[in-house]
Amino acid sequence: MEITLARVSTDAAPAGIAVLRLIGMLPARWECGQRIEEDRITVLVRGSGRDAEDVTAVRERCAEALRDRTLHGWVLEGAG
Repeated sequence: MEITLARVSTDAAPAGIAVLRLIGMLPARWECGQRIEEDRITVLVRGSGRDAEDVTAVRERCAEALRDRTLHGWVLEGAG
């Protein structure tokens, strides 16, 4: 499953740092890969447990992580 984040603030952390912070806040049982662009991150999630297969659960966990102040300026694409 793919989840895409976009940088919406020029003072947000660079994509390479933001993706490390985000993945570090996700469940350890999830296997995560990433594609990084300057203002966009695509996180590829695989893992054990139903929540890794459930797009709503994955988006909720990412949204929860994005509330951390270290990820200020990054948002889920398609949210809202």
